[in-house]
Amino acid sequence: MDLIKLKEWLIPISTFITLITASIGIWVSLKDFRLKNRAERRLAESSELESDIKLLKIFTEIVSIAHGRGGYQASEKAIESLLKPETLKQLGINSSNLSTILSESLVNIPVGKAEQDAAISAIWALGKKYKTLMPVALQALESINEFKPEITNLYLINLKKAYEKAISSNQKDNYLQ
Repeated sequence: MDLIKLKEWLIPISTFITLITASIGIWVSLKDFRLKNRAERRLAESSELESDIKLLKIFTEIVSIAHGRGGYQASEKAIESLLKPETLKQLGINSSNLSTILSESLVNIPVGKAEQDAAISAIWALGKKYKTLMPVALQALESINEFKPEITNLYLINLKKAYEKAISSNQKDNYLQ
């Protein structure tokens, strides 16, 4: 082989080597990009799930308020004195009725009418705004409607219409996911 023929082959060979190197570099970059993209998607899904759980927890607390439940309060000193052996003996408390006595010693904290009505309105507003909460809000409003229809009825009708509209517009598969 002479020098001229070698020079003629050097350009195509170097071009070929450059193309292979560039192709391998692009392939490695795309592989890294796909891995990062999957990791970001998993992180976004995890974050969305966490947000949904927090939202549902707060929503459940609002539903409790709408049902008129403000929580319970227990006096540690009252329970402490109730559990003294002499008090148990004096009141005739034994192991069979102890749990009943203790549960009756809790004080239910009442919820005001305005707070309860605002919680009902909040259930409707959150159900209307967040597709995740819409079926849950419907169920809550239907339950509350049994004892407070004067407030709940209009919200319930409105939310049912919005729910039916969302389902009928071919969003059923995507709507409840």
